[in-house]
Amino acid sequence: MARIKIGNLKPVSLVLLVILFLSFFFRFYHLVDWFSFGMDQEYEAFLVRNIITGKHFPLIGVNAGGTGIYLGPLFIYLAALPYLIFRGNPLGWAFTASFMGVITTWLIYYIVDKLFNQKAALFSSFFYAVSFLASFYDRSFWNPSLVPLLSLLIIYFLYQINLNRQHYLIYLAVIFGLAFHTHLSLLIYTPLIIYVLYRKFKSIKKRILLYSLIIFLILQLPLIIFELRHNFPNSSAVINLVTGRTVFQTDQSKLPERIKVLTNFFGRFIFIPPFPDLFAEKGLCKDLTWVKKNAYPEIVGLSFLGLLYFLISYKSHFRVGRKKFPFLLIISVFLLTIISVLFYPRSFHEYYLLSLFPLLAIILGVSVGIIWQKEHGQLIVSFIISLFFTLNLITLFTAQNSFNYNRKLAVLDFARQYIRGENYNLEALGDCPRFAGWGYLFEYYLGKPLHSYLDSYFGWLNYDQAVSGQPHSIVLLSMIDSRSNSDTIAKWQEDKLRFLMEFRVRAAKLWDNIHVYILSVKK
Repeated sequence: MARIKIGNLKPVSLVLLVILFLSFFFRFYHLVDWFSFGMDQEYEAFLVRNIITGKHFPLIGVNAGGTGIYLGPLFIYLAALPYLIFRGNPLGWAFTASFMGVITTWLIYYIVDKLFNQKAALFSSFFYAVSFLASFYDRSFWNPSLVPLLSLLIIYFLYQINLNRQHYLIYLAVIFGLAFHTHLSLLIYTPLIIYVLYRKFKSIKKRILLYSLIIFLILQLPLIIFELRHNFPNSSAVINLVTGRTVFQTDQSKLPERIKVLTNFFGRFIFIPPFPDLFAEKGLCKDLTWVKKNAYPEIVGLSFLGLLYFLISYKSHFRVGRKKFPFLLIISVFLLTIISVLFYPRSFHEYYLLSLFPLLAIILGVSVGIIWQKEHGQLIVSFIISLFFTLNLITLFTAQNSFNYNRKLAVLDFARQYIRGENYNLEALGDCPRFAGWGYLFEYYLGKPLHSYLDSYFGWLNYDQAVSGQPHSIVLLSMIDSRSNSDTIAKWQEDKLRFLMEFRVRAAKLWDNIHVYILSVKK
């Protein structure tokens, strides 16, 4: 086989290789330290473990944002592959998630090249590759991980169907079918899919329609079986959600809060201010929302200028020809998102907008591609590219993770020295840091505890026979965050004092914000 020489590669291929390298660098830099393994990932890890060990094969996935609606289980099934390859080590999911981000970067190039042109494809993939916000979410392995990838493919397949390439409807059935197993935010594409099918219905062969419907239904088969076996819980949850009668305790949000999340997202995609704490950046810890870095107003304004320029370019560049439909598709997704933000009354998080990540990169890439062709355009674009890269590189090099994964591994290694296969209980103090994957990590590295503070959350996933007896030790993790409010800190300090007075301290060690105690019963 002939070797591929760098000198034989076309300039475009070299540029694409550089972009893919940047995408790899932004997603694999400090891979272990910055690996996000929290409660959601822990939940899915237990589900996968039960599949691999043959203890339970679920017909549903995780609950969708406290709505009572359960996603399908296919993402959990897919997650079993890296679990097997890495023998249950959570770091296997870190590698998988970051690698998927690099694949998404390449896919942006491939699809934008088909929808618009090669320059726009290179610029779009660059913006996605080096956006710190995009790379940050690409590091997380959980059910929304596939959203940017699936969002791109839905756009591309709708484009192909609009060109009367009927067999792409089968591919769309697969991808949209996976949406019900990934994240409900992808349902935002439903009106667009219905519209395209309505326009092209007469020209699509009935055989293709039938195959597509069958494939879509097969993908929903686990959910259908679950519905039939359990008296239609998902259907009831949907009805309750639509009618406002849901019994699930879900935080409500106000319109200004949701608009702030949306506008902040646009700015943060371009630039997250330096020194972010990745532990707080998803905004899932209410006590630390003030720590999350908001975009500078000037950057938010620049992002909207990019959107405005894309819209203005419609008349001169996209009004006729093949580029018109993908332009309208992208704009429609943004409009549907705005409508969702206006009328969705429940808690609204930044990761609900994951489907927009590649589309925002495309908007910026296409806009910059148009500027490139104008007088002095190459100089302007060079400045934009350099500034975007420099700002995001600053954020990359100044970011930290206050509860990083290496610190967790050090804690586990310390505890293992004293547990040594004996029975133990696991306890933890602190608000959000308690839900940082400790239950699965301790089971994986030290063995299952007799009792864990997480039993009320994950005990139902345990299919092993309960072990009786007294623990030889109690592992106490004190992770009281000094940034929490004073009432929260006081509450946890009282609990800590109670533990230390009730039990004898065999050993203790402090890692910055994690204080580990190995306790035993006083004799």
